Amino acid sequence: MPSLISQSGKRLVNQTDKRRLVIVGAGMAGSKLAHDLQQAYGHLYQITLIGEEPKVGYNRIMLSSLLASDISHADMALVDTQKMQDDGVQILSNDPVTSLNLEMKILHLSSGQEIAYDQLVLATGSRASVLPIKGISASNVMGFRTWHDVELMTQLKGSQPICVIGGGLLGLEAAVGLMKRGHKVVVFHRSNWLLNRQLDEESAVLLLNRLKEMGVEFRLGESPESFLQTDGDRVSHVVCQNGDQLAVSLVVMAAGISPEITLAKAAGLETNRAILVDERMQTSRADVYALGECCEFNQQTFGLVAPIWTQINVLMKVLVGEESAFVIEPTPTKLKVSGVNLFSVGKIQPSAEDSCIFFKDVSANHYRKLVVNDGLLVGAILYGNVADGSWYFQLIQNKTNVSDILDLLVFGEAYCCPKVA
Repeated sequence: MPSLISQSGKRLVNQTDKRRLVIVGAGMAGSKLAHDLQQAYGHLYQITLIGEEPKVGYNRIMLSSLLASDISHADMALVDTQKMQDDGVQILSNDPVTSLNLEMKILHLSSGQEIAYDQLVLATGSRASVLPIKGISASNVMGFRTWHDVELMTQLKGSQPICVIGGGLLGLEAAVGLMKRGHKVVVFHRSNWLLNRQLDEESAVLLLNRLKEMGVEFRLGESPESFLQTDGDRVSHVVCQNGDQLAVSLVVMAAGISPEITLAKAAGLETNRAILVDERMQTSRADVYALGECCEFNQQTFGLVAPIWTQINVLMKVLVGEESAFVIEPTPTKLKVSGVNLFSVGKIQPSAEDSCIFFKDVSANHYRKLVVNDGLLVGAILYGNVADGSWYFQLIQNKTNVSDILDLLVFGEAYCCPKVA
């Protein structure tokens, strides 16, 4: 077929000649891939985006801000889904995929509809991990993963007693959001300190004290023994390990996430904790790819935005036949809680061959810990004043030798920049 060239320089293709790309999962990863691919290669693809939620294309990381009433519904959009549809992307929401036929290259939807594809991307995300606690299936035990979850939480009237399970990023953001809505919140956390994957014990104590000042209560080093149900299928009390019973109206499960791989496993794709992919984001089958929280590369899964955005950029090139490869890089962590500033990146628990540099100002609630190995900065924790976080991150990414500025490094870029330059 002769090529027709548009004024923009792109080859025009008849709609019937376009490659059929189906993306399963309309969360952040799937929606951004559909949006960016349509913008860059819409002349080559007929894109179908399928989501199980009624709302698609929203910014999931802003759910805690929405819960805390720091933003409005209008601020939740990640991509302009109406414009995407106007540009030719087919969006099917509230209609989950029930099965994949990889041999026939067909998907079956809950509505009974069948969708054929040439290339398939699985962006099925994750679910809230469910701990093996008696009573966990009660109707007022919920996760904190979707817009619908936030809508359920905002329906609680007055001041209600609420239990949050998990003192990680998501659990703390949920706890503060609910506290800001006037509820009494108790957080259970199995570790002896909060954000134990992102912080050391000393910085976690500063965070704990700040959150207590804000009104959140904590039970560290324990999980609930059970959930007592005295009101039909609803939890009325959380039973603590020491026998205490805490009255609750709601239990929020935020003890980590589990990659959603049900479809992939049933279809015969290779999985471990998540869907196994190579550096091209390809699964064990040709023309089938995975990205985001549902994929696993080099024994690692992904819950932060930065590496997932990188995966999208890699996959877009791979889909159109260009060479690209995903590489795991350090990713900074920040807590989205108003009035709490922390930054964590890289290695935070030093090994015997590492050296640490500390700075602490109790009166200013300011703490820094830098981990250095063989002249290279490999990890940083900042609490309070986080202005130098991006600079430390750049030093880590660039593998900059900091041997000559070790005495000043903890004080930040302003003290060191002339010497680094």
